[in-house]
Amino acid sequence: MPLEKKGQPMGKYKYDVVIVGGGPAGLSAGIKLVEKGFKTLLIERGRFCGAKNLFGGIIYTSSIKEIVPEFPEVDNFPAERPVTEEGYFFISKDGVVKILHTKRDPKESYTALRAKFDAFLSDYAIKKGLDIAVKTRVLDLIWEANKVCGVIVDRPTSLEDKTPASIEAKVVVLAEGVNRVLTERAGLVDRTVEPSEVVLAVKEVLQLPKGEMEARLGLGENRGLAIELMGEVTLGLPGTGFLYTNKNTLSFGVGIFLNKLMDLNLKPYEILERAKALSYLRELFNGAETLEYGAHLIPEWGIKAFPKLFGNGVLVVGDAAGLVNPLFREGTNLAIYSGLMASEAIKFAFEKGDFTEKALKRYEELFKESYIYKDMLMIKDLKAILLSNSQLFQVYPELMYQICHLYFSAQGRAKRDVIREILAIIRRKRGLLGLVRDFLKLGRILW
Repeated sequence: MPLEKKGQPMGKYKYDVVIVGGGPAGLSAGIKLVEKGFKTLLIERGRFCGAKNLFGGIIYTSSIKEIVPEFPEVDNFPAERPVTEEGYFFISKDGVVKILHTKRDPKESYTALRAKFDAFLSDYAIKKGLDIAVKTRVLDLIWEANKVCGVIVDRPTSLEDKTPASIEAKVVVLAEGVNRVLTERAGLVDRTVEPSEVVLAVKEVLQLPKGEMEARLGLGENRGLAIELMGEVTLGLPGTGFLYTNKNTLSFGVGIFLNKLMDLNLKPYEILERAKALSYLRELFNGAETLEYGAHLIPEWGIKAFPKLFGNGVLVVGDAAGLVNPLFREGTNLAIYSGLMASEAIKFAFEKGDFTEKALKRYEELFKESYIYKDMLMIKDLKAILLSNSQLFQVYPELMYQICHLYFSAQGRAKRDVIREILAIIRRKRGLLGLVRDFLKLGRILW
């Protein structure tokens, strides 16, 4: 379509739906809308969909098949490796305790790099009939009375008229990500994001000499690892590290609540370098070359600070809505499902011929019927617990390592003495009562 080159005039455009943002939420909504017969335009500010995304993590087959039914049997396969093992590494200054699970079905999930994955979804969407305008930024929303009825973009209207072009639409879907500027302008949220509501993640893509990644991690060909790291890797601060295997590289990074970084005046790259200097990671990354470095924000405001999901002529999906479940490592799949629910609500609005809140409220109804809403309710207190219980990140990884070190050592002494020493370490570091309290706090999240 004639919307490829930055600065090219937009002309006069009218669409049924305009989507702002070319991530999984926006693309899934776009794919479903064009399948339903609606003239739809997706606007992406990057050079291509995925160009501005740093994500290097897990994608789930079940959600992708909702928009690409033939996945994973597709050409130009967009993922890296099937996840055959996943789990947690609890890292102390002295070593690591590993909890690993071998996947029953390796095709259930894959490691992926968003630049490649989003580009695949974009190509798929274009073949389905979705119009995509890249290298285009939405400057503002168009209002008619109190209803959103389009967007204003940073393209000239024509060669003669240099004013920003307007694109009219019955419904605008905001898939703008964590920096929810347009969501605020739409009146769906009444305040800016607080530093305690986002995690700043810094990531590197590292390349080891050929064969070393598989040898050091004990991986066979076409087998992948997805690991969450806790403890000293974040300097004991609330947050986690992550380690994912790509085809020929490793994605490694740490994510820490932004307010903690600000309070301690810590720079993200310094934390990453300190983490890489820990004994286990230093050995793992020995001889590695850094191919890519970047940082991005992850929404962690939870259901208590959700924006209003719908308004007159407007819906919000994906990260902009805060649809991330950190406890169960879900994000991309939730974004896809939100796009699907948005498309269903828009279809309902067109059937009613009503694009006000009254009809678009169907999106919220679908959301509250979904498992996503139930899960977000379940973890509603997670952020507060993580931010107010530093021992989860400072004490327990070290405690686990010391206990395992004693338990798995043949020390030439009575095992009752070893058990007494383990109990003494627990009492000294946390106390039995403290241990019980911590488990009860975490248990209240799940039950």
